[in-house]
Parts: sequence; structure tokens; C-alpha cells
Amino acid sequence: MKNIRSLVMVLAALAPFSLDARLAFSDFHGTWRLFYRGNYGYEFSFNRSYRAYCAIRLQGSMLFFRGVYTLDESNNLRINVSEMKNQELGARGKYAPVASSYFIFEARRFKEGGRDFLELRPRTIVINGNNSDGYFEPVIKLAK
Repeated sequence: MKNIRSLVMVLAALAPFSLDARLAFSDFHGTWRLFYRGNYGYEFSFNRSYRAYCAIRLQGSMLFFRGVYTLDESNNLRINVSEMKNQELGARGKYAPVASSYFIFEARRFKEGGRDFLELRPRTIVINGNNSDGYFEPVIKLAK
């Protein structure tokens, strides 16, 4: 009986983060990061006013994207990008407006080892009307 109660408590705790759980906008709020050795990685920030910020570190340079985000019923996160900046290490870059630019990710939030994670799987990456699939890995596991 004690084991059954423990199992029910564990399953109840995991329920909000199951694969089939419907995400809410509040599930994204905050800053999520994934960094590798050699100055490679990702940083995504989502605020309560639906503003999104994405930084991609590529060894000696960084790409920055700013825009707004939305979420559909299939847990697809869409970031409509309005500005982009390419900045070399040690230099100052300037944001430039971009048109027809957006990222669509299949999103999943979960807990692992007591930490919150956001898993993003790129579905469509368009920058200035061009398909740019090479900007992201097939699966990005970001930690809060």
C-alpha cells in the first residue's frame, strides 16, 4: 500500500511535464541555456509580454535574434523574428530588421534530476525568406 501511494505521488508530480501535456505560455518564462566547450551554445529568453530573445554562440561569433513568440495547440513554439545581429568576438554589432523570418520548434518541458529542461526540436527555420535549417541542432535540450 505504501509503495502504491509513493508511485501515485511520483506520477502526479510528473504529470504536468509528460510528453502529452499541453504547454502554457508560463512554461517558457525565463532564460534557458545550453553551452558546450569551445564557446558554442544557445540561450533563449522568454518574457511575460511574449518577447523572445535567442543567442547562438559559434566559437568566435554570435548571432542574436529578437522577436515575439506564440504557442499553438500542438506544443509548437513559434518565434516571429523582427531583428537580427551578427557579432564577432570583441566587436560591437548592430541589430538590423529582418523580414519573413521565424522559427518553429516542437517544444517539451520536463524535469530531470530536480532541474527544469526545455527541449526544442526545430521544425521550420526561415530567415529573410530563406530556409536556414543549419542554425540549430536536431534537438536542443536547454536548462533553466
